[in-house]
Amino acid sequence: MNRRLLCVHGHFYQPPRENPWIEEVEVQDSAAPFHDWNERITAECYGPNSASRLKSPKGRISDIVNNYLHLSFNFGPTLLAWMERHAKPVYRRILEADEESVHLRGHGNAIAQGFNHAILPLSSARDRRTQIRWGLADFRRRFGRDSEGMWLPETAADLETLQALADEGVRFTVLSPFQAMRVRAPGGEWQEATGARFDPTRPYLVKLPRGEIAVFFYDGPIARSIAFGEALHNGDQLEQRLLGGFDDKRSHQQLLTVAVDGETFGHHKKGADEMLAAALSRIAARDDVQLVNLAQALELCPPEHEAEIIEKSSWSCAHGVERWRSDCGCQANGQPGWKQSWRGPLRDALDELRDRLGEVFEKEGRKYFAEPWRARDELIEVLLEPDRKGATTLLNRHAGRQLDESERVSALKLLEMQRQAMLMYTSCGWFFSELSGLETVQILKYAARALQLAREVVGVDLEPAFLEALARAPTNIPELKNGAQVYEAYVKPSVVSLEGVAAHYAIASLVEGYPGRDRIFCFELSSLDRRAEDAGTSALAISRVELRSLITQERLDLTACVLHFSGADFRCGLRRYEAPLHVETQKRLFAQFAKLSLVDVVREIDKEFPGRNYSLRDLFLDERREVADKLLTETMSRYENDYLSIYEANRRLIDFLREINSPVPRPLQVATDVALTHQAVDAAWALARNKVEFNPAASSLLGIGKLARSLGARLDLEQIRTPVLRKLDELLRQTLSGRPDAAAFLCDLVELGDKLALHLDLWQAQNAIWEGVRDGTCSFSEELLVRVAQVFWFDEATLASRGPKKLLDESRDEASSGASGESAAAPA
Repeated sequence: MNRRLLCVHGHFYQPPRENPWIEEVEVQDSAAPFHDWNERITAECYGPNSASRLKSPKGRISDIVNNYLHLSFNFGPTLLAWMERHAKPVYRRILEADEESVHLRGHGNAIAQGFNHAILPLSSARDRRTQIRWGLADFRRRFGRDSEGMWLPETAADLETLQALADEGVRFTVLSPFQAMRVRAPGGEWQEATGARFDPTRPYLVKLPRGEIAVFFYDGPIARSIAFGEALHNGDQLEQRLLGGFDDKRSHQQLLTVAVDGETFGHHKKGADEMLAAALSRIAARDDVQLVNLAQALELCPPEHEAEIIEKSSWSCAHGVERWRSDCGCQANGQPGWKQSWRGPLRDALDELRDRLGEVFEKEGRKYFAEPWRARDELIEVLLEPDRKGATTLLNRHAGRQLDESERVSALKLLEMQRQAMLMYTSCGWFFSELSGLETVQILKYAARALQLAREVVGVDLEPAFLEALARAPTNIPELKNGAQVYEAYVKPSVVSLEGVAAHYAIASLVEGYPGRDRIFCFELSSLDRRAEDAGTSALAISRVELRSLITQERLDLTACVLHFSGADFRCGLRRYEAPLHVETQKRLFAQFAKLSLVDVVREIDKEFPGRNYSLRDLFLDERREVADKLLTETMSRYENDYLSIYEANRRLIDFLREINSPVPRPLQVATDVALTHQAVDAAWALARNKVEFNPAASSLLGIGKLARSLGARLDLEQIRTPVLRKLDELLRQTLSGRPDAAAFLCDLVELGDKLALHLDLWQAQNAIWEGVRDGTCSFSEELLVRVAQVFWFDEATLASRGPKKLLDESRDEASSGASGESAAAPA
C-alpha cells in the first residue's frame, strides 16, 4: 500500500483591532462578557486548542493535549502581537508546539502569513512586497526560524502574488481546489481542473516567470463538512471524515490536505477543539496514516505534477476577489435587501489616498532616507521591538547621518503614515455586508490616522478629497447615506492629538490617582510639580505634564489644569509649560478655589487656559468607563446604607410576605438584593484576604446564599465571583508549591462556588494541576488525589495510576521512532 499522509491546516486570524492613536484594543460591547473579540476568541478557541481535553466515556479529563502539535497552522502577525501582550501562556504554548514539531518532524508546523491580511492580488506591487516581507520577518522573530511556506490571506492568488512569494524565498502555499484551472502529469497533456475536478491528494508545481512554487490544494468537501457540516459532531465522526479523503484505488502516495479557519475549532463550533484532539490522537495511533505538516510533506512527497491557477481567485468568494471590490453577492451578517455597492467606491477612495500618501512619502522621505521604500520594508525591525527602541538606529542607517530631534519625529511620522496606509487594506473591511460595520469603520480609522500624520508632517490636507470619494460609497442605513457620513459619525470623533492624550492623563489621574511617572498606551508621561486640593465634592489639580510618543518620539511639555465640579462634570485646560507662569497660575487658581467660588475659578481658568476645554468625554473609551464606574460606585455607596436600613427595618415583614406567598413590593425586594449582596461580598473579600478562617467564612457565604433563596433575593454574583477567584488563584499557587492543606481548601472553594452557582472557570486551574501532577510539583495522598480528580473533573484512574508524564514520554518516543520512518508519528 502506498503511504498515506494527512495534513490538517488551521488558519488562525483576527483583524487588527487597535485604536490607531493609542495602539490598544478598546472595549467592544458586542464581545461581552469579554473585553473585546480578541479576548473572547482566545478564550473560546486559541486557548482551548493549546490545552485541549481528551475525555473518558464518563466525560472526565483523561489527557490534556496541545492541538498545535498535531496541526499545520498559521497565525496572523497582528493577532500574535496582541497575544504576546495579553495572552502570554497561550502564546507560549503556540511557539512551543512549533519548536517541538521541528524536533519531531524535522520541519515546523507553523507557516507565515501576509502581515495584516490584505488581499494581495488587489494590492500595489510595492505593498504586496512589504506585506510579504513583514509577514516573514514577524514569523522569524517569533518562531526563531525562517518560514518555508506562507498562507495567502483568503488564499487570494494570482501569478504576480505567487511570484512575489517565490522572490522572497517562500517554497509553498495553500489554495482552494476551486482555484485550480488545469493540471498535468510529468510530460502529459493539460487536463481541465475547474470546479475542483482533479486529484487533490498530491502537491503541484506552479511555473512562474522566474522559477516555481509548490501549491497544496486542500480537499474541498472535507473542509466544508468540518466548517459548515456535521464532521465535528464527535471525534469518531471527524476521524472517519478525514480518513474518507483517501482512496485505495489511487496508485500513488497520497497526501491529503484539509484547510479551514482555525476559529472553527472552538469559536464557531463550541467544544470542537476536543473533537479535533480526539480525532487526531486516534489517527496518530494508527499505522496506516501519518500526520504531517506541509513542509514535511514537501520533503516526503516532492511535487511532480504541474498546475495552473485561476487568476485573482480566493477561497471565500465564488467570483474571484470581487468580494473585496464589488457587489458580487458574497456577504455576511446582512439584512434582506442590503447591497454592497459601497465596496468599489471604498476601494477606489483608499487607492487614491494610498497613491497620494505614497507621493508625500517619496518626496518628503528623500529628506531623511536614501531609499524611502526600503526604509519602509525594514520598519518591521522596529515594530517587533518593545517600545520601538531601534527607531533611531533604523533612521540613522537609512539617512546616512545622525538626525536631529525634529527630523527624527518627521521621519518616524512618515513611516507611521505608511504603516497606517497598509493597515487600511485589512480584508475584513470589505468582507461583511455594511459600510458602517465595525470592521469597515476600523480600516477608516487607519485612513484617518494616516491623513492626520500627513497633515502634521507636510501641512497637506488630503481629507477633503478623501471624503469626496467616500461620498460615492452608499450605505444600507438611510440616516447615514454614504461613506463620508460614516466617517464623520464614527471615525472623526476618535481622532485625537497629542494634547488630547495629555488631557486624558490629567483628567484620569485626578480620579484614579496615577503616579508621577507612568506609561499609558504607547506614551510615556511624567506629572511634575502637581498640586491638588478637594473642597466638598469638588477638586482642582494643576500639574506639569511631560509626554512622549513611543511611536513618533514627539514630545510635549504642558501645564494641565483639571477642575472636577462633581459627578461626571470635569473641565480641563492645557497650555505650553513655562516655569514662572506655571507657579503664578497655581497660586491664583488655588486662591480662588479656597474661596469656594467655582464661578470665579472657571472664569480664571478660561483666562489662563484659552482654547479648547476637555471633559470626561475626551477620555479614551476604557478609561472613560473606568472613571464612570468609580464615580458611580462612590455615588452608590452613599445610598447603600439607606438600602441596608430599609432591609433591616422591614426584615420581618419581608419574611411574612414570603410565608403567605404574597408579592414583596419592588422597593423592599431591591433593598433585600442590595443588602444581601453587600453581606456576601464582604464575606467573600474577608475570605480572599484571609481575615477569617476558611470554614467559618465559607459557612457564612453559604448561609447568605440560603437566606437569599428563601427571600427570593437576587445576589450580584459577579461581585462575589471576583474575590472568590482571587482566593482560588492563591490556593492554586499554594497547591502547586506542594501544600496538601491548600489543595483541600481549593477543593472546598470550588464546591462552594458550585453551591453558590458562581460558575467558576476552572480551565486554567485544571491545566496547572495537570502539569503539576505530571512534573511532580503536586504531590497528593491517595485520598486527596481522588478528591482533586472528582472536583476538577479528571479521570481518577488516569490521574492516579497512568501518570500524564509517562503518557507524554511514551507518545514522544513513538513520534521520534516514526518521524523519519514509515509509521504514524504525531504525539497523542
